[in-house]
Amino acid sequence: MENLKGLLEEQPNKDKAVLELALKNQPCYDKHGHFLGWFSRSMASAIFVYCKDKEGNWCVLASERGEEAADFIGFWNCSCGYLDYNETTKDCAMRELYEETGLLIDEDIVEFISYEDSPEANRQNVTFRFAAFIEDATTDEFTFSKKHNEGKEVGEIKWIKLEDVDEYMWAFNHDKRIKEIFNIKKH
Repeated sequence: MENLKGLLEEQPNKDKAVLELALKNQPCYDKHGHFLGWFSRSMASAIFVYCKDKEGNWCVLASERGEEAADFIGFWNCSCGYLDYNETTKDCAMRELYEETGLLIDEDIVEFISYEDSPEANRQNVTFRFAAFIEDATTDEFTFSKKHNEGKEVGEIKWIKLEDVDEYMWAFNHDKRIKEIFNIKKH
């Protein structure tokens, strides 16, 4: 709250109305005046999928953000996106994985890891993080699809060796999360 109040004092007058609205939850109505809910922070899920290649190297599934992505175009990320109405955070993670890569994995291997709810992080999104470690296959056994993408939201999709993660530019600090999750679960 103090951060927003400080912004109000620093911003030009044209931005004050927007920032003042951010100080309180505002009702949201459709064009007919029916109450839909509240303007508030968005909920998202991210899923970090790990698998070994034929040589036994651990890899993480990632995709390049395509030309129609909302931001971070050309950067890499693990599958992630916003929670839909009537959806659990785990369902969201599984859906985003399918939409962005075409992969369907056993939900029994998908495990909740952590959440990020800091107002300073990622445009104030509250993000739930999940991980899956595929132990019964190797990376070469998977085929990717962009059939269910939203436009050109996703560019290249591939498995990246964990030792090569630092060679890529990552959105949403996913490079740090990839390493943290792997170290927690596999060490």
